[in-house]
Order: sequence, then structure tokens, then C-alpha cells
Amino acid sequence: MTTHSIEELAAATAFDKDGDKLGDVKQVFTNDATGQPDFIEVAHGLFGLGSSLVPLRGHRLDDEGLHLAFSKDRIKDAPDLADAGHLTPEDQDALYRHYGVDQLTDAETTYDNKQAGHVEEHREAAAGAPVAAGTAAGVAGAGHTKDREAAGRHRAEETERVEEPRKDIADDGEIIRSEEQLNVAKERVATGQAQLRKNIVTETETVEVPVEREEVRLVRTPISEEDAKKIGDQGISEGEASVTLHEDRVNVTKESVPVEKISLGKETVKDSKTVSEDLKKEQIETNFDDGLKK
Repeated sequence: MTTHSIEELAAATAFDKDGDKLGDVKQVFTNDATGQPDFIEVAHGLFGLGSSLVPLRGHRLDDEGLHLAFSKDRIKDAPDLADAGHLTPEDQDALYRHYGVDQLTDAETTYDNKQAGHVEEHREAAAGAPVAAGTAAGVAGAGHTKDREAAGRHRAEETERVEEPRKDIADDGEIIRSEEQLNVAKERVATGQAQLRKNIVTETETVEVPVEREEVRLVRTPISEEDAKKIGDQGISEGEASVTLHEDRVNVTKESVPVEKISLGKETVKDSKTVSEDLKKEQIETNFDDGLKK
């Protein structure tokens, strides 16, 4: 069981069952028999010009605000009893039938009604405009006859609600409508850097080089008689002869030579991007004293 003060309830912002914002709580209606709040008047529409009465059956109050158990459309279409000053049993029946309240269970929430007399003071501090806390007797659910009879007996003690005129409406009925517009601008930002770096790698290169060498070969040439006479008698003796042999040898050297120039360049690529944003605009809604809305 969670306990809150009626002061907290009166200062809350209301949301429908889907979490959509409705507006501020304008009035709190308490049960004269139990002292517990049974109805609230919640603002809705452009600038909060519209308002509806909503049962608190199935509600939840937390740090985010007051979460009601009904959709925004159903709340906006509620019977127009905001100017009644107090709620009769017939008014309560009409509201319960509209919201189908018998299908909802009571929230496990109670309220400390000792601070009920300070609701108006708290609302002035929270919203900057005095809104009286009307205390119309109600019932916790359709069918609670005893509470309803007590409500009838105590109707003479109910306080009529007082609403301050809205400050955003001029005396001559003129109002300024505003809306959000999307402004798109571009800025150039750095997205990254590109660098050139040289690394040394080793590769093996094989080259076929043609080479020459000299080899010894015996050449025997017979001597003719005429040549033998010219040579004469040499006698028999030992002797030797030599010849110098040559060959090609491969000498390998390395040198570093420039082979290629590499540089970094930039080019601009044109593209388009789609941006989207939710924009708020104000819509005009007119309330007439006869309860009709346009």
C-alpha cells in the first residue's frame, strides 16, 4: 500500500494509459465520507484550454507524474461537467458509465487528507497561479450506495472551484500561435588521417650470368722430315712447358636507385544525407461556455 498526500496529487502532471502527456491536475475531488480523492480535473489540449473530469480508479502516482487508466481520446470526450461546481450522484454515474470504471480495480494507493487544506497553497507555489482544490464528494466505484448517500448529505459543504484566466490570452480574444521550425546547418569536422609509411622487405633475385673459362687441351702435330732437319738433333732430355689459363668470375654489388614516386592526394565526393526531427506546433482549440468545443 502506497501513501501520498493530496498535495502531491494536486501538483502532479497527468498522463494517459499509453504514457502520452495530458496536462496539469487542475482540481482534486475528495470523498466526504472517506476523505480520499475520487476524481480529478485534468487540463488537456492547446495551452491546456480544455479540461475533463477523470475517475482515479486504476491510477498510479509516482515520481514521473499521475498515470491514469484511460486513453487520451476517452478523457477528451468525457461529459463536460467542469463548470458544474460540484458533482451530483447523477454526474458521477455519467462519468463512470463513460469510462467503464467497473472494469478497473482500485489502485493500492491511499492519500493523507490532513494536508488537503494546503492543496491550493501548494498549487500556487508549483504553478504560479492559484487554483482552488474543489472537494466534491464522490464514490470509489459505481454501486457504493452508502458513499453516494453520504456525498448527497455533504454537498452543502463542497467548495466551488475557482479558475484563474490564462495569461497567454489577451483581453480582446487574440492569441499568438507558435510552432517549431527545423534549421539545418553544416560544419566541417576532421574525420581521420591518412599517412604514407615505407617498410623494408627482403626478396631474393636470381640472375643468369654467362661466363667463360679456359681449359687445357693437348694438341699433337706430326713433324715432317723437312721440319725435323730444321730443328736439328735436340737429344733426349726432360723438359716442361706451361700455359696460363683464364676464366670469368662474377662480382655482385648492390646499389639503391629511385624507382617510383608515391604521394597522398584528396578529392571531394558529393553526397546527401537525410535528417528528420520531431517538431511541435500549436493548434487552436476554442471552448464555448455552453460546453461545445470547436
